[in-house]
Amino acid sequence: MTESLPCVQAPRHQFCHSMAELLLQAFNLIRQNPFYATISIIGTAVTIAFVMVVVMIYDFRTMDMAPESDRSDMMYTGSGMTYRKQDHTNQNSGMGRKAFEALFSELPGVKEVTWYRGVSKTPCNLSASNEIFNYFVRPVADNWFKFFDYEFIAGRPFTQEEYDARRCVSVITERMALQLFGTTDVVGKEYQSNFFPTKVVGVVKDVNAIFQTAYADAFVPFSLENEDYYATWTGGLGGIRLGLLKLLPDTRPAEVRTEVQHRQDRLNSSTAEYAFEMNELYTHTEYTFFRGKDISAPLVYSMLLMVLLIVPAINISGMTNARMQERVTEIAVRKAYGASRISIMVRLFLENLFTVFLGGILGYLFSCVLVWLGRVWLFGSGEVELSDISLDGGLLLHPALFVLVFGVCVVFNLLSVLIPVWMVTHRNIATTIKGE
Repeated sequence: MTESLPCVQAPRHQFCHSMAELLLQAFNLIRQNPFYATISIIGTAVTIAFVMVVVMIYDFRTMDMAPESDRSDMMYTGSGMTYRKQDHTNQNSGMGRKAFEALFSELPGVKEVTWYRGVSKTPCNLSASNEIFNYFVRPVADNWFKFFDYEFIAGRPFTQEEYDARRCVSVITERMALQLFGTTDVVGKEYQSNFFPTKVVGVVKDVNAIFQTAYADAFVPFSLENEDYYATWTGGLGGIRLGLLKLLPDTRPAEVRTEVQHRQDRLNSSTAEYAFEMNELYTHTEYTFFRGKDISAPLVYSMLLMVLLIVPAINISGMTNARMQERVTEIAVRKAYGASRISIMVRLFLENLFTVFLGGILGYLFSCVLVWLGRVWLFGSGEVELSDISLDGGLLLHPALFVLVFGVCVVFNLLSVLIPVWMVTHRNIATTIKGE
């Protein structure tokens, strides 16, 4: 038994020794060629960091995250357009109640529908104060607070009764409450909104402007809007509504678009003078990045990632290839001393793999640091910071992506090493050493 141990352990010991030798040689090569090694490591790091940052930003802007916790199930409408059928004149942008109900009422595959108007800067102040603040106010439907996960710290949403009665009530953010009243204990208190007295019924945690739809400083009943004013010009079709749909599980956006188009055709066939047209119906990703663009979001991102990944990788591989050309004499000498073609290829590849590995680790760490330090600049703006948003776990940890990007860098490195080595090892040794 004692005699068999060296036989069993010998291969393992030999392998470890060989790997240690390769690592030492790779380290020595880095010391001997610091410029090439630095460029190679930084180039690989930048390649990986760019790709991962793009994916992290994409994930952040599209992932389900409070208060927009159901982004993946949401569809957003455009404003639409009304026009006179006869000659396409008297065009007006906007969707009214009549068009909205005809297109989206009891829509198959849709769990719930709400509507709203875009935010507008509105002067607000206390009646006893001359100091006026401008806040972003968003008129919303009575079921708005069922669509988003706002965190109420005081009070409640406005009720159906308040909505139908067109009462001047509002739900405001914590920042607005503190700025106006100096406290969040403001339920039941009044302030002037565009010089109209408005009663506070609820206070929610601050929402950052990155949440395009859920963001506002104050939310008021949409019923306060004078929709009839806009509808009179366009046979009741025009207005100021924007729609938001929450899809049922397994509902495909294409099915919803098809049904809405059919409803639009039926609506226009039943109207006499005016027609309504709304071609825009977006998923959350389309609404965030490609609104108004007749373009495929997956295609654009695939092309972007390919450019960010492949172009730098090609540049690095070109440098590696040039470096291999400088080592043709060394390769020829190794072959002359009996080294096999495979052993030479493996050795040189592993040497260069060391720099790729260092660049990969550095690139991953750099991408995480960049996203963390620049989170406000990258992910949103506004006066509300993202201090309470966690940038960890699913956002920063992308092992599959890292393996993919690292694998592409390794493949390019492999080709840049193996191709010149294969060519050199197939040439005459004496000719190669002479440099002919």
